[in-house]
Amino acid sequence: MEKQKMLYQQARLHDRGAAEMVLQMISASKGRLGATVTFTLKLGISILNGGNILVQQVCIVSLIDHLPTSAYLNNLVFIIQKMLDYLKEKRDVGFFKIHSVPFLPHSVLDLNAFERQNKAEGLGMVTEEGSSSKVLQNDEFTKDLFRFLQLLCEGHNNDFQNFLRTQTGNTTTVNIIISTVDYLLRLQESISDFYWYYSGKDVIDEAGQRNFSKALSVAKQVFNSLTEYIQGPCIGNQQSLAHSRLWDAVVGFLHVFANMQMKLSQDSSQIELLKELLDLQQDMIVMMLSLLEGNVVNGTIGKQMVDTLVESSSNVEMILKFFDMFLKLKDLTTSDSFKEYDSESKGVISKKDFQKSMENQKQYSQSEIEFLLSCAEADENDMFSYKQFVERFHEPAKDIGFNVAVLLTNLSEHMPHDARLSTFLNLAESVLSYFEPFLGRIEIMGGAKRIERVYFEISESSRTQWEKPQVKESKRQFIFDVVNEGGESEKMELFVNFCEDTIFEMQLASQISEPDPVERSDEDEDESPNVVENQDEEEEENIMMESSSAFTIACISMRKNLCHFRQLLTLKSMRRQYRKFRKMSVREMVKGFFSFFWMIITGLFHFIYSLIWGFFHILWTTMFGGGLVEGAKNMKVTDILGNMPDPTQFGIHGDVLETEKMEANDASALEEMGQMAQGVAAEADLMAELLNIQPKREGKHGTEPGLGDVSEVVVGDAPSIASAVKQKKAQMAAKKASNGDYKSDSEKGDSEDGEKKDHDKAKDEAPPQHSIEERRAPKKRLSLRKEPPEAFMASFLAGLEIYQTKMLNYLARNFYNLRFLALFVAFAINFILLFYKVTGEYTEDEDPWNRRGRVGEEEDEGALEYFVLQESTGYMAPTLRCLAILHTIISFLCVVGYYYLKVPLVVFKREKEIARKLEFAGLYITEQPSDDDIKGQWDRLVINTLSFPNNYWDKFVKRKVIKKYGDLYGAERIAELLGLDKSALDFNPTEETVAKEASLVLSSIDTKYHVWKLGVVFTDNSFLYLVWYTTMSILGHYNNFFFAAHLLDIAMGFKTLRTILSSVTHNGKQLVLTVGLLAVVVYLYTVVAFNFFRKFYNKSADDDEPDMKCDDMMTCYLFHMYVGVRAGGGIGDEIEDPAGDPYELYRILFDITFFFFVIVILLAIIQGLIIDAFGELRDQQEQVKEDMETKCFICGIGNDYFDTTPHGFETHTMQEHNLANYLFFLMYLINKDETEHTGQESYVWKMYQERCWDFFPAGDCFRKQYEDQLG
Repeated sequence: MEKQKMLYQQARLHDRGAAEMVLQMISASKGRLGATVTFTLKLGISILNGGNILVQQVCIVSLIDHLPTSAYLNNLVFIIQKMLDYLKEKRDVGFFKIHSVPFLPHSVLDLNAFERQNKAEGLGMVTEEGSSSKVLQNDEFTKDLFRFLQLLCEGHNNDFQNFLRTQTGNTTTVNIIISTVDYLLRLQESISDFYWYYSGKDVIDEAGQRNFSKALSVAKQVFNSLTEYIQGPCIGNQQSLAHSRLWDAVVGFLHVFANMQMKLSQDSSQIELLKELLDLQQDMIVMMLSLLEGNVVNGTIGKQMVDTLVESSSNVEMILKFFDMFLKLKDLTTSDSFKEYDSESKGVISKKDFQKSMENQKQYSQSEIEFLLSCAEADENDMFSYKQFVERFHEPAKDIGFNVAVLLTNLSEHMPHDARLSTFLNLAESVLSYFEPFLGRIEIMGGAKRIERVYFEISESSRTQWEKPQVKESKRQFIFDVVNEGGESEKMELFVNFCEDTIFEMQLASQISEPDPVERSDEDEDESPNVVENQDEEEEENIMMESSSAFTIACISMRKNLCHFRQLLTLKSMRRQYRKFRKMSVREMVKGFFSFFWMIITGLFHFIYSLIWGFFHILWTTMFGGGLVEGAKNMKVTDILGNMPDPTQFGIHGDVLETEKMEANDASALEEMGQMAQGVAAEADLMAELLNIQPKREGKHGTEPGLGDVSEVVVGDAPSIASAVKQKKAQMAAKKASNGDYKSDSEKGDSEDGEKKDHDKAKDEAPPQHSIEERRAPKKRLSLRKEPPEAFMASFLAGLEIYQTKMLNYLARNFYNLRFLALFVAFAINFILLFYKVTGEYTEDEDPWNRRGRVGEEEDEGALEYFVLQESTGYMAPTLRCLAILHTIISFLCVVGYYYLKVPLVVFKREKEIARKLEFAGLYITEQPSDDDIKGQWDRLVINTLSFPNNYWDKFVKRKVIKKYGDLYGAERIAELLGLDKSALDFNPTEETVAKEASLVLSSIDTKYHVWKLGVVFTDNSFLYLVWYTTMSILGHYNNFFFAAHLLDIAMGFKTLRTILSSVTHNGKQLVLTVGLLAVVVYLYTVVAFNFFRKFYNKSADDDEPDMKCDDMMTCYLFHMYVGVRAGGGIGDEIEDPAGDPYELYRILFDITFFFFVIVILLAIIQGLIIDAFGELRDQQEQVKEDMETKCFICGIGNDYFDTTPHGFETHTMQEHNLANYLFFLMYLINKDETEHTGQESYVWKMYQERCWDFFPAGDCFRKQYEDQLG
């Protein structure tokens, strides 16, 4: 939304001619520097920020058609050239910076000026040249200048990229690319000179760090601009840059990087400068990777880059060694052997133990160990925090090391026969192996219709989510459904849809599996306890116990033990113990099992001993300790009389006294609650936050009024107490609502408390004065106390929401485990059902759960038969009852888990389908769904809701539809159809209105969207199956035999059994039609039998009354369907023999034709349909397996081509054309900012948005294209 607002404001400035004005102002400057040019550049940056394509087009058109082109570019080059000319004149000095020359932007470091400044400061002299601005001038302007050029090329604007290199049609051509490289080279030389100045010193001083930082930031911006010049790729700029002196600058920067990072990492005061240096190194490597975009095998740029690396081989080796050392730190500190040195997980270790752990790991040389120890700063006890040490160096090394690995991998695959490169690969073997799981690579058909390799980063969480069971199930279903369907275009369309669905499913799985920030902080608190606070609390308790009685000591001890016991029962403690239990081995579990019982026994004896000892100790100290005598000696008369009420005030301020008493009781209760929570620091903070407990500033026990102070307290302080309570509430509510800095707020609160104390002190000294209204307002004060505190409710609801989210995430994560558990419980229930028997007896003492009654029809009419659970133990009936309740609970939890695991994916698919039809097919705009399309008519309900799309990630699809179809069908009409108003389209801040609170509450619930979502959910077959499953479980409480239906769930849990069920429904339409034909044929035979052969349908015995089965048409038809179809020989086996009957010949013909058409043909057809469907599904599965093993899914090339080399096909499908890597790449593009895309990424992203799949290398691959060069 912020980006859309920025684009709207940029469009407003563009409509008013801001872009042309910027170019005209720069052109009119004639190369003279001033405030006008500076602010003009800033305006240009603002309107181009984010790569505004419209403004870029206006700029290029203005430069070509309306402005003298040479004027604008010449002025830019004039600014840069003045720097270069001045540097060439002062080259004999060889220093880092240049003098301040009027109107010239000397944006390099001047070492002469820096030395003069240091000498002047040492002599106490302050001159004009002593200012730090003389050392590095116009650095901000230089960054703005190159940032402006970068934004003109943002988004791979190929027109302006070529325009920077050459201006076709002009008499004077200026190459900005070469000018930028020349300036970069001079800047690198000055930085190198500055480095040599500090090479002999141990630490770079503050002034040096400040000037270094400015120069590095300028160089960083120059590298970013060069990257934008060539990305796309712009072949002409790449060649121009490759044939410039860029490689000399790269060699110089590699030398600076290799030496400075070793120097800066050994002192904590230089860490910030080290980060800036590593950021510059990162940008330089990104620029080198941009040079390799569209690279061909054995290309010119690749050879030049290898030559550069060979020239700086020693520096490259130092850089690789630096990264390798810090990359291995993470594995070292997380290993089991390292935990022996920090068994309590405090995050602190001594240097000696750290050295031992590195030596035992046998991954570091002695020089590397010494270097790492020199980088760690220990305290006076030789201890340091290894966690902070790892975080300080590991993440930067990981970020830059990954790009170094990409660079070396790219060079090794495009320069396969360069022997010099193998040396670097051997040096970087450890780094490359570290990043191998995270380095993704795919092949695409580039814009030049040439196969290109793309490298990108795969996050560790993506790898983890790819292995989740729900994602595996979706992947298996996709491969089974798609691999044999349609052509290449349809297959790629389905594959991209699968990728989008899986990406959303992986993101959802990441959300439900990722621990909450609160939980992570709790874990950190558990692993690193605050030892200082515990020591302070122990000291306070010791001081308190020294001057306390025996009973007080016993109470304090009991309170402390209760706090420790309560701490063991908290969720935080249980989670910590559960994590320890999961990490235990079998041996440790057995040892812990016996230790648990030993602890219980010893703890029981210790408790009994402490109880007896404490009783006698209290008795002894009370009777013979002298505490009563000392207490009587220290007691004063005012202490006795202080709590007595003043008789002169009795009955006058009764209400006020009562109010004060209630407030005092509440305050004392809160104080006691806070003291009870002192044993656990985290719980005390939580309790204070929830209950608004404020620490007392007057002392530990407060003030005790004497006899003469009672009236003053009653009269003078009662109103102030009520007002103080009200102020406290207001302060807490304001504190909850504010988002300011905690530290500043606390300091401000302390100062306000100090002023308040002074004010209260002056007020106490003044004579008390009260109005009549204050004496008449006790009930109002009482009502203030009864109001529920909003802060407490907000905290309570926030905590409740956190635990609710945790619970729902837990159910979603364990959905498949709950399904398996429900099936296991169903088997247990049905096993108990095997012990039921039928009996006619009934006893009143019998458990009603054990019996089920029914009406008996076989022997006595009206008699009841009971199903009784036959057992002798008496445990099966309650077990069955408990299992039934447990099964119902698990079934309901399965529904909840599925709703939060799979229903968001179902809604996402539906929203994506609607959005794609709106954007690309113009559904509901250019065409309307048919009346028979119930799905399309239902989806019409959601397109004009504010919540749509909710799950689909393209939130601006409605604006795209308006932009695409607005000119033809009217933007206002489409906006009304989609539920958008004008204020939502133009982001005009002047038309924003503040809605009322009631309307906000009502509008926050999008009823139409939720109704539509409900319809989508209840048309999902899996959700309906789970609802049926839960319903049958509920009905099982009425009749236990309903639980037998849950055994069918075993067919849904195994792939083979699902295939068998699918064989019945695979040819479902044909099967239903065939059964219908069978019913029709049987009906025709029924008509013939009813008219001619009724006498043969007597099923009674010889002596019984006749039982005619064909005297009425319905009975005759049911008899043929039930008996005739099931009979092996047809209907003739079930009716009387026609021998000797006048209709014998017709009967024979009737029986034979019934047998032939019904039994032989129709039933065989039905069986054949089922068997053929099963065989077809089995063959399809085998075909899918065979195709995946013998043919590449992406390019379709068979394994016979790749198997000319060992494991060739396996390498191709696992590294070059891996399905998972294409999915990860699409996920990488969706999550990445469009302005950060490389040229290849922008090309793929553009094709993806246009729903064009030509970037897939169908029928071709990199290895086949460069078969001759690769050998």
